[in-house]
Amino acid sequence: MATNNKTLQLMASKLGLGEEDKVLNKAAEFGRLLQAKSMAGSNLNETSKVVICLDLAATLFQAEFDIKTAIKYSGLKSSAYNNSKKVVQNLLELDSDRLTTSKLCGALQCPGVQELADRILVDYQKQAKMEVDLNLPQYVCMAVFQACRVNKVKISKSKIVEKSRLKPAQWAKLDADWTKFTDLHFATIDKKKKGRQAKTAVENVDIENMEIDVPIPEIIQEIIEPYEDWKKRMLEQAYKELKELEKADSKNLTLRKNVTPRKSPRKSVQKYSPYKSPSKTNGVRLLFPIDL
Repeated sequence: MATNNKTLQLMASKLGLGEEDKVLNKAAEFGRLLQAKSMAGSNLNETSKVVICLDLAATLFQAEFDIKTAIKYSGLKSSAYNNSKKVVQNLLELDSDRLTTSKLCGALQCPGVQELADRILVDYQKQAKMEVDLNLPQYVCMAVFQACRVNKVKISKSKIVEKSRLKPAQWAKLDADWTKFTDLHFATIDKKKKGRQAKTAVENVDIENMEIDVPIPEIIQEIIEPYEDWKKRMLEQAYKELKELEKADSKNLTLRKNVTPRKSPRKSVQKYSPYKSPSKTNGVRLLFPIDL
């Protein structure tokens, strides 16, 4: 406790709150309450918790507070600081806009899964090996997400992950744990419920059919052709097709007879072939003959 008081005094002086007794007392009170709460999975160290408690106390009493300097001394990044601050607010029940299953289901337009989401939250807290604060946004978001999965209701996964204030890797790890738990305790119950609903619907239909006198239409029996008639019809059809084929073959044969075969062109020797030896006249070889 003494160490926490020293850290509180040191951080308060660096943040310009050393003279604000109300802020210091309230921040110390927040620190004591925070020690009694479980922050499973949180990476906050004592300095970060002290800075966030000073931030919340200064906001409560509307005192001046340098948020950039606070983030610097907390050792966290801006996004991690804001997420941790929201977690501490929920733990200390300081946030009036605390996320609940009803608010989340209303925002995601899936009010039909709220009852199942509440049941999942309660049963998970009973089965958990460690103390779990169901007011944390990640658990509320995960319960609604699992309820939508069981009931096959489509929602925006990116929106619900954003509201959980978890990183994708953290969400995936938590999702794997909750999926096993939900499938073990709620998936079978949901199937039985659907089976009972389907059975009830069938019974209701039977009752309605009994109460209302509806004329039953006569069943039209399929006419089966006798074998002898079928055989005769098939043979007649086959003979008819065979005659048509014979006519077509005879016509093709007649056309072939009337067509004379094409003769191949005969190569005739040219009268004055350049390959023929030129004739001799008066001892002179002429390339071309001369008519005398």
